[in-house]
Formats: sequence, C-alpha cells, structure tokens
Amino acid sequence: MSPHLRPFRSLFSSYATVRPQRREPKLLPLPDFSSCTSTAHIFSYQQSHRRLVPSAVPCEQTLLAADCRSSSHHGCDDNGIRKKERRRRWRKRKQTSKEEGTCVPSEEELSLRKVKLYQSGDPLGRKELGLHVVQWIKQGMHLMASKFAFSEMQDDGAALSLDGELSDGHMGFVMQAQPYLSATPMPKGQESLCLKASTHYPTLFDNFQRELRDVLLQQQNEGLITDWRSTQSWMLLKELAKSAEHRAAARRSRNPVMHVTLGISLDKTRLMQTKIDEFVKKMTDLLQLERDAELEFTQAELNTTSMMVAESEKPARPVEYLVTHGQAQEQCDTLCNLKVISSSTGLSGLHLVLFRVEESHKLPPTRLSPGDMVCVRTCNSRGEVATSCMQGFIHALGEDNCSITVALNSRHGDPTFSKLFGKSVRIDRIQALADSVTYERNCEALMLLQKRGLQKRNSSIGVVASLFGDKEDAMKLEQNNLIDWGGSEVHDEALLKRHNYNFDTSQSKALALALNKKRPVLVIQGPPGTGKTCLLSYLITCVVRQGERVLVTAPSNAAIDNIVEKLSSTELNILRVGNPSRMSPSVASRSLGEIVTRRLEKFTEEFERKKSDLRNDLKHCIQDDSLASGIRQLLIKLGKEYKKMEKETTMEVLSNAEVVLSTNIGAADPLIRGMGSFDLVIIDEAAQAIEPSCWIPILQGKRCILAGDHRQLAPVVLSREAMEGGLGMSLLERASSLHDELLTTMLTVQYRMHDSIARWASNEMYDGLLKSSPSVASGLLVDYPFIKANWMTQCALLLLDTRMPYGSLNIDCEESLDPAGTGSFYNNGEAEIVAQHVLSLVRCGVLPTSIAVQSPYIAQVQMLRDRLEEYPLASGVEVSTIDSFQGREADAVVISMVRSNSMGAVGFLGDSRRMNVAITRARSHVAVVCDSSTIRNNAFLARLLRHIQQHGQVRHVEPGSLDGDSDLGFNPPALPSLG
Repeated sequence: MSPHLRPFRSLFSSYATVRPQRREPKLLPLPDFSSCTSTAHIFSYQQSHRRLVPSAVPCEQTLLAADCRSSSHHGCDDNGIRKKERRRRWRKRKQTSKEEGTCVPSEEELSLRKVKLYQSGDPLGRKELGLHVVQWIKQGMHLMASKFAFSEMQDDGAALSLDGELSDGHMGFVMQAQPYLSATPMPKGQESLCLKASTHYPTLFDNFQRELRDVLLQQQNEGLITDWRSTQSWMLLKELAKSAEHRAAARRSRNPVMHVTLGISLDKTRLMQTKIDEFVKKMTDLLQLERDAELEFTQAELNTTSMMVAESEKPARPVEYLVTHGQAQEQCDTLCNLKVISSSTGLSGLHLVLFRVEESHKLPPTRLSPGDMVCVRTCNSRGEVATSCMQGFIHALGEDNCSITVALNSRHGDPTFSKLFGKSVRIDRIQALADSVTYERNCEALMLLQKRGLQKRNSSIGVVASLFGDKEDAMKLEQNNLIDWGGSEVHDEALLKRHNYNFDTSQSKALALALNKKRPVLVIQGPPGTGKTCLLSYLITCVVRQGERVLVTAPSNAAIDNIVEKLSSTELNILRVGNPSRMSPSVASRSLGEIVTRRLEKFTEEFERKKSDLRNDLKHCIQDDSLASGIRQLLIKLGKEYKKMEKETTMEVLSNAEVVLSTNIGAADPLIRGMGSFDLVIIDEAAQAIEPSCWIPILQGKRCILAGDHRQLAPVVLSREAMEGGLGMSLLERASSLHDELLTTMLTVQYRMHDSIARWASNEMYDGLLKSSPSVASGLLVDYPFIKANWMTQCALLLLDTRMPYGSLNIDCEESLDPAGTGSFYNNGEAEIVAQHVLSLVRCGVLPTSIAVQSPYIAQVQMLRDRLEEYPLASGVEVSTIDSFQGREADAVVISMVRSNSMGAVGFLGDSRRMNVAITRARSHVAVVCDSSTIRNNAFLARLLRHIQQHGQVRHVEPGSLDGDSDLGFNPPALPSLG
C-alpha cells in the first residue's frame, strides 16, 4: 500500500467497523456535463464547483496554482480577465469537440449524469459563508481529494485494506483536512467564517466527495482508470457514507430554519401559510355565494318596480315623474322622464351625470337623497323600462328642484353611457343594490393576504402571524422580543387635564394595551354605554401626539362619521376620505373633496375666467382654422394644468393628514393605498363587518385595534349558505376567542343605562361583568327637569302585555303578514298601544326627540310612522328598525315585538344580539309591548320578561281611546300574567 494512502485508510477504517443494516442514504444529483471531450481541461472555481487536475502535474504545482489564483480573486479587473478566459476556453472546447466528432455523449457518459452523491447533513453554503469562503473550502478539499486519488494510482493497483482503527471518529477526518485548508490563503476579512467552516464536518465531507468524484472522472477521461466508481478510493468513501458514525455526524441539524422576521421555524410558518390558504379559499367561495344572493335580491327589487300598463284604458298623463309603488313602497322611489344634460369627471374619477326634468317641471317630493344606490335605465313616456340597469348613486339634488346628479359606476366615455343621450331616463332607488366594487375589493384583500401576509416586507406581518398562528407562536414571538403582549404606562397627562378625561380601571387597561407599540393586535370589546367612542378619540389623539399616523375605518359611513365628529373638537389634522354624498353634512368640511376645493378656490376662479375668455375668442374666429386650432390647444393645456394642480393639491392634503378616516371598503381607494404604511389601524364597530373587508385596512398598517361588541348585531349576510359557512362571523369575534383571550380586553363599566336595564344585559350577554356607574345607576325620567312624576316616569322597565290576565288576547292584537309580499309582519293593536304610550310620555313632559320607537319588522315600522304622524304632539319621535338604531341612544325607548300567534313562533326575535341592542338603547325607560303568551315560548325572551317582572312593572293593556285622562287607555295595575 502506498504510504500516502495510509492516513486515509486508517481514517475510513474507523467508520467501516460498524455498518448497520439501514436503507440506502439519500443522494445528491450529479452536475450535468454539457460537453463531451476526451482531453483534459482545467475548470475554474468561479465557473463551477469542480476543478480537474491532470495526473502529470505534481500536487505541489497544483497548490501553487491555487495560491496564485486565490491571492488575486478580490480584484475587479482580475474578475473581468477570468471571465474572458472562461469564454475563450469554452469556445476552444467546443471547437475541439467538433473536430473530434464526439459531440454526442456516449451511453457511459449519459449514465454518469444520473450518479448521485451521498447525504452529508446540512453543509454550509454561500448563504451562510459567502462565495469567497466556499471557494476557499473547495480549493482545500480539491487538494485533499487529488492527494487521495493519485495515491491509489501510485500503489500500482494493489488492493487497499481497511485494517487499523482510529478512535477520533469524524474529528479525525476534520484533522486530516486541516493541512490542505491551511495551504490555501484565507480570503481577507473572512477569517472567522473560514475557521467556522474548517471545523464543520458536513461541510468538509460534502465538498470532499464532490472534489474526489471530479478528480476520478478526470482520470477516467484521460484513460488512467476504467470505471471511477469501482476504484478503491470511491469504495472507501462509500463505506464511510454508510457507516453509523458518519450518519450520526452528518445528521441534519435539529435546529429548524427560522423565519427571518418572525423568528419562528419555517415549519410553523408553512403551517400558518396553509391556514391562510384555506381561509382565503373558504372566504372567496362564501363571498361568491353572497354575491349571487345580492344579484338575485337586486333583480327581485327591480322586478317589484311597477310598470305603467300599456293596455290601461285611462289616458296617460303627459309627464309622470314619480311612481309610488303600492307593493314596494319601502323599497323604491322612482323618477321618470328625465333627460341627460351633461357629464363630467369628479374627484377620484367619479363619472357625474346631470339629469333634468322636461320643460319647466319640478321634481316631485321624493325620498331620494345623496348616497342612495340607484338604477338608471331608459324608458318610454309611460315609464316602461327599455334597457338594462346601469348602477350608480345619487351625488346631489339640484337647488332649483329641477335636476339631479348621479355618479355612475361606468367611466367617462363608456359607450353604454352614450345610449342615454336624447332619451327619457328612469331612476329607481334600490335598498340593497348589488355592488360589484365591494365584492372585488374584498376578493382583492384576500389575495393580498395570501400572497403577502407572511412576507418579511409586509408591515402587518405581526398581525397576520398573531391571527393565524397558535398561542405557542404568539408566546414565541414575545420571547424573541418581536412583540409584547403587555401594556404601556405612557399617558398624556396634559391631554387628560385639558379634556377632563377620567378613565375607569378597564378603560385605563385598554389604553395601556393600545399604546404599546409592540403589540400587533388588540380587541377592545365595548358593551353598550361603556364609552368606547370617547376612549378611541383619546387614544387616537395620544398616538398622533407621539408622531404616528393613524388609519381609522368602520363598516358604515354613519359609524365613521360619528368618530369624525368626536375628533373634530381636537387639534388633529384629520381627513375623511370617501364619497361626499354619503357623508353626514356635519363632517363634510373634513372631507378630501371639500378641503381640496377650498384650497383651489382662487385657482379655480382664475381657471374659469381664462377658460371663458378663450371660449369667447373661439366664437369670433370660427372661420380662421389655424387660430381656432391654437385656441383649442390652449384650452386643452389649461385643462391639463388644472388637473395637475388638483392632483398636486390632493397629494399634499393626503401627505399632511395625521388621521385618515374611511369605511373599510373605502380604505382600498388608491389615494389611501398610495400613502404607504400606517403606524396604527383602528376598526370601529368591527363586529358588524365581515372579515374579508377588515383585511383591507389591516394590511396597510403595522398594528391593528379592533373595537366593537360581538354580543350586539352581527354582519349583514343575505345568503343563508354563506352565513352558515362562516361569513357571518366577524374578525373581532374570531380574534376574541384566540389564544385564551390573550388578544382581548373588555370595558366593564357602563355610563348610559339605569341599573335595572344594565343588569339584564350584564347577566344575559356579558357573564355578569358589566357594572353600572353610580352616576347613572338610579337615573329615571322623573329626575329630568320639567317631567311630571307618575308611575310611568318612575319606572325604568315596563312590560305592556296585550294578553289579559285570564289568558285572552285583546281584539286586533294578533300579528298579520304584510300584504305587499315582503314577508314582514305588522300588528295593528300594538301600533295603537305604542302610540298611546308615546303620547302619555310626551304629556308627562318628555321631549319627543328624546323618545325612540323600535320594531324588528319593517312593516310595523311603517305602520308606527303612519300612526304617529296623525298626532302633532308626537312630532320628532324617531321610529326605526332595531338594526338601524345600533350605536345610538335615547332617554325613553318603546319596543313593539309584533309577534302574536297560537304556535308561539317568534322568528328572529329570538336573536339575543338583536334584543340586546334594542333594550340597551335606553337611558332611563324601556317599554316592551308584546303578547307574553307568544314571547315566553322562547327561553331567552322568557328570561327577559321574568327580569322585567322582578325589577320593573307589568301592565295588561288594550287599544283604547286616546281621550282618557290619567291612564290613557290603560287598565289598572293587575297581577303579572307571567309564569
């Protein structure tokens, strides 16, 4: 045996002693040989991972060549020279291959391409070491492999034995490699990485086996050996790779690869991504179901708009502008026989179309108002529809009462729009017109969540990881000091004194958590009357004073306008972005369009003056084509200058805004997206928004606060299948249950209701946690100035039972189905009793504007409105559905339950969240009008009636004359009929 091979023989012998029966190790692929030649070549280290050395060259010469190359590989000029040299050698090899006629690889060479290398654990590569250190390792291992391979050749083919032992294990291999690594100079500035790699066994073995393979292949190409795989050198390496000690030393590291930003394992990250993918697919399917339901409902609404009957015997009136639909009076108002006057482009590209009535007629009284969704269609003189619907919304009603401006969803120049010119147009107001923009923006948010949610460049990655990871992930993020689930004690004392804020314990806790800049998600659950809106107003002010930008959104325009009104009293630079026609008039001055218009007021006046002068000049030079063409070019240039100025002003207003407010869907506006990432995103009334819409603003901020109450009304979903599939569960509700309620804090002190009202809500909806502030706990109507003291004004909870004590039902107090076919119910007897009670309260001194009448059924709401309109004394009393009154309050609330039947059916009255909203709107007085015999069939409602019996009063009533004196139609107090 050659003396040069003995160290390697003893090294490999230690690994060959134990060879357990295990499956064949996983192999790495062999690099592809794109050229075939029988001549020897020297491949550069910069081109690939192998270097072939001719057998005739001594090792000392090889080492010298490596030293020369390694000493100059840092220079930029040398790199250019080496690239040219590689290209020259490549052209030479290609030419040689053509001359020798060996361009087609042989079967043996093809088989070499399928050869695989042995698994070597987790070798360090370019990512960990860098290119120069990797090349340094390869050079050293090439010297070692060359020495090993040529030692076998110098042994004159003698068989290599595997006797001898080496107790050092894999460290022996590492020590054997050190002289060869030391023979190559280390790259300058990379010495620490070189030392790390020189002692890492998987890295050394991986590079050694590659270099040995390439050296043996070179010898085979030169004809020095017949089959490189049958050489003793490769067989020794194979035995080494199969040994138990090698497997133990080269076992893959148990330390998982970590996500760069989150600091958690990639396996956990992939699991999160899988959850996101499943969530996005599920929500996309549910949104499609909801979209189909909306389209179906819209079509049904359009079909209910009554058409003028062509066969009518009565002569048609010359012009009929208003069609009052007897069967759909609540759903639609219609304006007919309108003409298109002009069109223009408003702020944010709105396509504004001006319609005017024919001749000198006026618009009739109508319920159409700015922001209403409408359908625009052509019609004949009798109002019959001739074309399909174009969607839009009312932008403005003309002050002359002769015109109306509609913002169409189409863009300026749309060929569909041209069909309206010169024809009569019909505009129908639809309650729930299917909005394609909302659907598209929800789907877009889901796609962005799936694509960018866990990317390290995503500013909201902490929010995504918190909402799609488990509690272990949340704790791991805190351990890595990436987030902090605790609170911050930083408060603005000057601001507290200035606005006289006095927060309770639960509010102070919520503020501390919200002001923590390292907390990605916070859910603030605000039961009725707990001061959630005031808390958010103070929080926004504090955050802005700390130099942060805030994006505030809500699912509805009314909710976001409420926050704008609260912030208007502060000194913050707030900006309301959205459709001006859908904003409350009280906040219009804070809208983007209004601010830009004010700033451009002088510029606009100058623009209009110049435009008018140019148009006058154009009229006087019609015959001079060249001069007219020049004036037209000036008009075009003038228009471009105005648009440029408008755009620059808009960008300036947006960049200076400290707080931007919009609806959830409106947050997808390109103007808001172009502002970059916000420091904080706050979503108010988040419990009323479907989860996809919440991701629109969330993905634009670094951290997020969800404020609302999932014990009140849920998101409105038309499709029953989508509701049951999970679209009706808000993000706030889902987040409240995550990580053992780690993300949630609850406000526990209410400042609105009498304690007997709040106690029912606390026990039924909030596990007894909701407490009443002493300032409101005992407040009754009689405590207000100028209100008479009687049994009504001294009662906080009152049940007006239409069922007599002996079990009979009062006449006309049964429920009836709406004949209009809406599926709604009404109760004439209850409507009369409600009117009696409202008038009694007014006569006691309660202001009509302090009274609210609610019912869950739209048909009953309409009947109550009609009934109260008969009494001027009740003018100012607000009548609405329960759903539309959420977020508001009144001193006295009267609720008509409507349902009264022998089957005990209560419909959606049994929805605990809806009843929670209805009861908790009142400050001092709640009167429930119902048939107790029907209502008690629902367990939840039965507990409500029992609570009123225990903490309030029960009166058995019947519709009576309103001319009475004291009781106004009410029977004397009787024993409760509740069991």
